[in-house]
Amino acid sequence: MIARSSHDHVWYTALRLGPAPCLSNLRHGEARHSSTNIPNTITLNTMSGRRLDVEASPRPPSTHSDGSPVSQEDKPPARTPLPKVQLAIACFVRVTEPIAFMALFPYINQMLLETGVVDDPRKTGFYAGLIESIFAIAELCTVFQWGAASDRWGRKPVLLVGCVGAALSSVLFGFSTNFPMMVITRVINGLANGNVAVLKSVIGELCDETNQSIAFSFFPLSMAIGTILASSIGGYLPHITDQYPYLGRSFPILAQYPYLFPCLVAGAFPLLGGLVAWIWMEETLPSKEPDKKSTRPNQEAAPLLAQPHATVHYSSTDDGDVRLEGAADHHNTDRPLDTEEEDEGPVSFRDLLTPDINAMMTSFGLLQLQGTSFLGLLPLFCFTPTFSGGLSFPSSKIGLAMSIRGVSTILVQLFAFPWLSSKVGILKLYKALVMLFIPAFFILPICNLLARHGQDVGVWIGLSSSMILYAIGNMAFSCNLIMTNEAAPNRRSLGAINGLSQAVSSLMRAVGPGTTSTLFALSVDKNALGGQLVWVVLSGLSVVSALVALGMKNSWKKQGV
Repeated sequence: MIARSSHDHVWYTALRLGPAPCLSNLRHGEARHSSTNIPNTITLNTMSGRRLDVEASPRPPSTHSDGSPVSQEDKPPARTPLPKVQLAIACFVRVTEPIAFMALFPYINQMLLETGVVDDPRKTGFYAGLIESIFAIAELCTVFQWGAASDRWGRKPVLLVGCVGAALSSVLFGFSTNFPMMVITRVINGLANGNVAVLKSVIGELCDETNQSIAFSFFPLSMAIGTILASSIGGYLPHITDQYPYLGRSFPILAQYPYLFPCLVAGAFPLLGGLVAWIWMEETLPSKEPDKKSTRPNQEAAPLLAQPHATVHYSSTDDGDVRLEGAADHHNTDRPLDTEEEDEGPVSFRDLLTPDINAMMTSFGLLQLQGTSFLGLLPLFCFTPTFSGGLSFPSSKIGLAMSIRGVSTILVQLFAFPWLSSKVGILKLYKALVMLFIPAFFILPICNLLARHGQDVGVWIGLSSSMILYAIGNMAFSCNLIMTNEAAPNRRSLGAINGLSQAVSSLMRAVGPGTTSTLFALSVDKNALGGQLVWVVLSGLSVVSALVALGMKNSWKKQGV
């Protein structure tokens, strides 16, 4: 039915009230939480001083295949459109973090040799692992505080500090000529970096339960893109003056510091990301946007009355605000409204440590330990001579191997994760994915065996298979992102719980590369299991991680299954 007001000459339809300015105060967030039991007549007092009476008749019920009627509760909620612009900005900032962190991976072993830190390639593992771990140790000291600070002062200021710190440390690392200076520059990066935890909170605030699986699939996708760029920067840009002598004549400093150029390029990315976020990103912390507490960016207003066969009556009133009369009691209470969650305030660190969240963080810690160990050992394994248990790759081939992993991750996250998460479920998918790290680790010593026999094609087939298995298993990180955000007591605690998650991640990143690189060096030096002891240990760790994940239950989720 269609009703017309002759006074205003405005037409309204049953399916959409249109972009009438008098409805600008209706919130999309409220529409998401409204139930199907909306009263037959809904009265709206509008900004223009008139009264809207909406009469809605119920939608004819659909049926199951057996002819039985389908209730509204059986139907999944409509997916909220993604806030594409804001999500793109958040993902761009996420891309910059692995560039600053990982650009040195392809060349760090060669850099340690050239600067005289070590004189034996077999000893580079310990020092390389320490340089990679010191970043995470420093990050561990401050990441929870950065997450809590973002809950108090806003997401954007914390993101800007992290980006500037990453850019500064990257440039200073290029000037490093000794081991202490390398360590100090990595410490600066770690202390200033709380961006990953904050970005998780940003995406959690931009999205809801209907679109978060898609949004969070872009998070590891962004990291994969950053990994590819970091691998290319670190693999092809060191000693740039050897490739392009005219650069050495024009910029002698690049010849004096052969690793400065890749560090300058790597540092430019987080600086650009910080500028983009500061200028164009909308602040998502609810307390910093009081007039947008119930909305999401890029979401349309007033789909609340999108019911079939509705009649709209437009009449005058003295009240100038738009409000819904008589429908407050009909909201679905399965999930509290955003404004109700905001009133609760952030929770303390101690209150976050519930048994369910502890179990989740334990599983995530083991997962992160495997992931960082894999990433830290891959360039070392590729650089080490074949007779010592490695593959004897130059930095360019190391960058290529890391790029294969990055490209595989992009394809998997883009095409597989949204579909699998909706069909299988987050927890079941998580349990299956963590098992893939077992064969991913086990294949690598086989690659060394093939390299010893001169089977180059077999080496690349095996290495690529390991990279692909790791990329598929990497979807477990997306599952954990979703589980962490859903376990938050309220939206005001997103920064705190993601800070806790990132603290666990930092601890494992601190322990993983240093410990496993040292174990790799000992395996090579002592020829333990033919130099392959480290892979046996990591395969065993993967089995333990899989068993812990299999014991997880969905009681952490606020809304059940």
